[in-house]
Amino acid sequence: MKYRYEEFTWPEILEAVGQRRVPVLPVGTIEQHGPHLPLVTDVLCASEMARRAVERIPYEAMLLPPVYYAFNEHHLDFPGTIAIEGATFINYVTDIGKSLAHHGFRKILLVNGHGSNVPFLDVAARNITNHSDAICAMVPWWNLIPKELFDELRESEWPGGMAHACELETSVLLYLRGDLVQIDLAQRDFPEQRSEFFYWDLQKASPVYFQEFFSRYSRTGTLGDPTKASAEKGRRFVDAVADRLVALIQDFRGHTIEPRIDHH
Repeated sequence: MKYRYEEFTWPEILEAVGQRRVPVLPVGTIEQHGPHLPLVTDVLCASEMARRAVERIPYEAMLLPPVYYAFNEHHLDFPGTIAIEGATFINYVTDIGKSLAHHGFRKILLVNGHGSNVPFLDVAARNITNHSDAICAMVPWWNLIPKELFDELRESEWPGGMAHACELETSVLLYLRGDLVQIDLAQRDFPEQRSEFFYWDLQKASPVYFQEFFSRYSRTGTLGDPTKASAEKGRRFVDAVADRLVALIQDFRGHTIEPRIDHH
């Protein structure tokens, strides 16, 4: 059964709406990931996690082409990064969701692959929900990794060992596209200033939301310890995320959209 949105004809899209399929939109960005990972890392991770989930339940979901460009001005001091203004990015993703809602889809899921996308995609998802008949949810793929798996596989120090082009992302890339990883160039890189309030780690976000220019605290464009990465860790992380993403899609698909009640 087809599951790639762009391969459908318009009558088939109508059928997919009738089947209550959940459109899944991967969102990443094109930006530097240290000297050892490709610019496409965030797009590749989000797209592949989503694909592996959707292909297992094509009768319940469909996979949209990914959004490649996003907000990441803080990486511009390193060559290669393509940065989009925050408002432009929010409006772009909102328009995609509103188009899907216009055609009749009522559950839309954004799968995020870039940490700094989180506040912008949260707003986009709220816009879609507030200004259409659909409801839209967003999940960063790393949020779906079970704590027990982090505890078992993680070797880099806490906090900060898994932040950007780190043990986690490098492991996933080694598994998904090892041909794109130059592991001999991977370097451990931590900011000199870290505290209980200010740190970056994908396993658990710091209590304070703050982001400055990357070049102020990273020599290489890396944040964490990619030297601890392995393809086997990547396989286990990817498999776990795909499993949880299937469960999430099915749970979301079954969610009832209750009628609004105006209490004025």
